[in-house]
Amino acid sequence: MDDGSEARRLHRAGDVEAARTHYRRALAASPADPTLRRDFAALLLQAGHGEEAITLLRDLSAADADDAQAATMLALALRAHGNIAGGREAASRALAAAPRDPLALLAAGSLAVMAGDPGAAEPLLRTCVAAEPDLYEAWHWLGQALHARRQWGEAAAAYRRAMDGHPGEAMNVAICAERAGDAMVARDFYLRAHAAAPGRADILVRLAQVEALACRLEDSRAHAAMAAQRLEAGATRVDDVPEPFPMSWLGLGDAATRIALDRQAARTLARARALRPLPPPTSRPTTARDRIRIGYLSADFGKHAVGSLLRGHFAAHDRTRFEVHGYSLQRHDDGIAADIRAGCDAFSDCSTMASDAIARQVREDGIDVLIDLGGPTAGARPEILALRPCAVQLGWLGFIHGQQAPWLDGIVLDRHVQPPDAAWPWSDEVLHLDTLMFPSGPMPAGRADRAGLGLPAGVPLLASFNNSYKLDDALVAAWARILRMAPRAHLLVYLPEVAREGFMAAWLRHGGDAARLHPCGHLPAERQADRAASCDLFLDAFRYQAGATGIAAVAAGLPLLSRRGGHALSRLGAGLNGFLGLDGLVCGDEEAYVSRAAELANDPAALAALRVRTSAAVAERRLCDPRRVASSIEALAMRRLTMRRETSAAP
Repeated sequence: MDDGSEARRLHRAGDVEAARTHYRRALAASPADPTLRRDFAALLLQAGHGEEAITLLRDLSAADADDAQAATMLALALRAHGNIAGGREAASRALAAAPRDPLALLAAGSLAVMAGDPGAAEPLLRTCVAAEPDLYEAWHWLGQALHARRQWGEAAAAYRRAMDGHPGEAMNVAICAERAGDAMVARDFYLRAHAAAPGRADILVRLAQVEALACRLEDSRAHAAMAAQRLEAGATRVDDVPEPFPMSWLGLGDAATRIALDRQAARTLARARALRPLPPPTSRPTTARDRIRIGYLSADFGKHAVGSLLRGHFAAHDRTRFEVHGYSLQRHDDGIAADIRAGCDAFSDCSTMASDAIARQVREDGIDVLIDLGGPTAGARPEILALRPCAVQLGWLGFIHGQQAPWLDGIVLDRHVQPPDAAWPWSDEVLHLDTLMFPSGPMPAGRADRAGLGLPAGVPLLASFNNSYKLDDALVAAWARILRMAPRAHLLVYLPEVAREGFMAAWLRHGGDAARLHPCGHLPAERQADRAASCDLFLDAFRYQAGATGIAAVAAGLPLLSRRGGHALSRLGAGLNGFLGLDGLVCGDEEAYVSRAAELANDPAALAALRVRTSAAVAERRLCDPRRVASSIEALAMRRLTMRRETSAAP
């Protein structure tokens, strides 16, 4: 038997080292044999000798441009080594030689997804699964492409197909169900994923989040604690990267959260290194009339809490000194999106662009200060900032927490939400605005209409309009106590249908009066303002307080009672009250919160006076003036640019 045949026999038998020896001998005798070289490269990849395999495949591909198999293998090898740009070039050569080959289509499509180019990936992967329906890896990558484009139903269907070969895809099905608003389906698939991989913290964190959304409060707390224990004990692998957003409010502790954020940052940097590097920056000519260019990057320039806050912000910038560019990572076609686009000097729909192409556009546009409005949240692409397209890069608004992000020059907060003397256990520098960090345009004032809204008449009406995942067991217990101490008061709580059964169970467990509890659902903004104007006191959450919701409530004249917490998200409502000068509505602990709420609920005259004071403070402090935050952002941008230039000019 010749060396080539023996090498292949040993390869099939799993004797990698012996096969490697025979492949080398065979290639020494027949160095130009392309089949032998491909087989040897396959063995090298299997044995973990990727660099040697890549060199062999590059030589083979260069020798024969029509060798689609070699180009495909090279693309997949480069993908495994994180060389996305090189992999895409090899995949393009493979497709040029064999445009309908399933593996070439898989390589090209998966690499397009990894490059942040899901629009290019989707047709390639659809063609692939049509040609090879049982290629489960292709179904996974198609799910990833559709997921990135927020096509939740189609993405879930692709992931379900991938589950036929890879049961671990249950987690991706769950994520899509959660994004589509079906929390109980999501919980079912998260539980399946947890049963298959009980040690993974990322599954536990997502499970805890969806249980919080459904107000299964004890289950959520238990699963969050399990995730924290695994992370802190070092029981999870470095590729187990829990989602940072729920980590920021689930109460897992700083140590576990820092581990998750550090892993997320490492993943982002790896993605950036795998993309095409940016060319060196070019100096744009400056004149006395040049305007500073501020760029805003977000996936939420539309009907979203962030989008609603930003509705008038961009138009409020001083156009004599600043030029505003918007970079949208998702396409939105609603009224908020139209107002945001109209408020920018230049607006780019980047939803179908690869991440490195977006970074290049930011650099070519000459942006001086780039403000990321997403951080590590759904739809965001922090790898764009990790490519460092401009001199000053800041994080603001969308992720109110430390990010452990070396590509940011600071996290923009304010002295109410993050007092200078408060603990900040993260590596990011805090930059304080000289006003409340939340922007806002004009808000509907609302008019009281209890009858039209079906609300109880003639009683003190306390309310919570926070999202259901912000509620926790301690808060429900506090509310039950308040109603016992204020026997005439009723409580109106925003609860989506999926949260009502879980909330009622917690309410009754803590001795709450079911007859005085009124669950309510979503209303359009104008009618929600009427609902807020019909209530007497907003009882804020503990662990994650009201931001946009709180601003809308006080703009309708509804006072907000808050408890000052130990981190930024648990100080949002307290910060709003501090900015408005309503310090009497900021409680130091749970006991003070319960006592103050009951005291106000038992004193209708005090509640009426407080409503007047709240409306006056909103007007006096210009809460709903978009120029308030725009001017503060401008001042901060100028300070950071000056510091950057002074640092660059220093010897």
